[in-house]
Order: sequence, then C-alpha cells, then structure tokens
Amino acid sequence: MAGVFTKEQMMEMDPLFLRMHLRERVHHTVEHQLYSAIYGDRKLGPVFGNIAREILEVWEARGLPKDLPDIKWIYALMDLAERAKKGEKVEVPGGYLPSPLSESEMKAWQKLLFGRRSYRHWDSRPVPSWMVEKIIEAGMWAGSGCNLEIWRFIVMEDPAVLKEFANTEFEIERVKIVVCMDVRGYRDVTYPPPEKNKLLDVGAALQNMALMAHALGLGGCWSTFTPQQIEGIHKRFDLPDYVEVVTYLSLGWAAEKVMPPARMSYKDAILAWLGKKTE
Repeated sequence: MAGVFTKEQMMEMDPLFLRMHLRERVHHTVEHQLYSAIYGDRKLGPVFGNIAREILEVWEARGLPKDLPDIKWIYALMDLAERAKKGEKVEVPGGYLPSPLSESEMKAWQKLLFGRRSYRHWDSRPVPSWMVEKIIEAGMWAGSGCNLEIWRFIVMEDPAVLKEFANTEFEIERVKIVVCMDVRGYRDVTYPPPEKNKLLDVGAALQNMALMAHALGLGGCWSTFTPQQIEGIHKRFDLPDYVEVVTYLSLGWAAEKVMPPARMSYKDAILAWLGKKTE
C-alpha cells in the first residue's frame, strides 16, 4: 500500500492525480531524506524509497509516459537515492547554490519588480498565444506546497466569453487567464499541507504570471470573480467538483499610463525583529 491508496486504487486512478500523488510521496519520502543523507549525517534505511517506488511501478504498469518533465526528474532522483542507499558518494546533477545577481541583472530585476503595475484599459491588438504560454509557464515555476502543483488554468480569448465573465469595474481584456486549483492535492493525499497553503500556492503562481506579463510588455490586472461568475465558469467548462475557480489575470496591450503608487516603508510593516541585525 503506497500511502493511503492500494495498488488496485492507483491502477484506476485519474493519471493527473496519480502523477500528483507520486510527486507528493517522492517529495516527502525520498527528496528530504536524500539531501539530508548527502549533505548531513542521515542514514538511509532498507525501506527508504519503497513507497515512491511502488507508485512508480504502477505508473509504469499502466504504460503512462516516462518522458514528462516531472516524471523524468523523479527517475533521476530515484536513481540518485538508490546509489546513496548503497553507500556511494553521489553528486547531485545540476545542483547549485544561490548566487547574487550581477549589478546589471539586479537593475533589470528591480525594474521588473518595482515597475509592475495594474492596467485596466487596453488597445485593440491581440495578445500572441506564445506570450500567454510563457505567462502560464512562469506561474508553473512558483513555489508549490509539497510539490503538488495544484494550479489549473482556463484561457479565455473569445470576446463573447470575455463579456460573459467581465469585471464591471474596468474594460474587457483581450485575454483572461483563469487560475483554478485541483484540491485533491489537499484533500486526498497521505499528508496534505495546511489548508491555507492552497491559496498561497495560487497567489505565488499569479505573482509570477503578473511579473512575466509585465516583462513581456503587456498590461495586466489581477482580480477576482463574483460567486455567480464562479458558478457560471463551472457550468460552462463542466469542471469536476475537485477543481475550484480562484482568481484570474486580465491581459492586453496597455492603453493608459498609470501614475506609480507609493508604498509605505517596509520599516512600518515590520511588527518585530528579534536578534541582532547584521551587515
């Protein structure tokens, strides 16, 4: 039994959820322990990796793809784990430590971070599909609780659909990326993260997406639906009960120059700072 599921249950499981379950179990039962063994003094016992291996065997028995990015990562990690378990000295392929940006890179990053604004008026030019794909890809690289990757997306470009789910406070956008979450990752896995992490995951993805949109020269605005619109989206796209509609990013080529807002000082937002400050 791999986690809370039997082999029979996993053989019938929706592949997308099986993939999520596999990532979660690899994260908790292999990845943490492996790095503690490589860089610390943790000893790997005889059952190390067994749960993840059982799920991976089901994946293979069902003939599911082995060349998906996250599955390839799992195979590489499991191979590393097997070698470490045998007592071999291993090097993490592609592993690296954080390094500071160069002066020019930092200027570009700060320009993006401090320059992003919310735009609510757009001209008539269409947004290229490749830009939409880059924006969604950026969202996928956000931090994800327990490596679950619960984000799911709906792209609206049809003018009639955009009008149907419009925000009455600003112009209808050229593209609306709806961000949903697959709550099975928090409802059905062996050790689900805290419930609040669902929204943290989605918020992190949306921030990445908004930054990428700005980097591409697009105007974007992050906003939310009414309960009635959420219900309408569920019906229109026949979403299963485990997919929850959360928020969206409106996109277009900005047709307004907004005045940069001022932020209060970070010093005013710090409630406490315990310990000695260092240079």
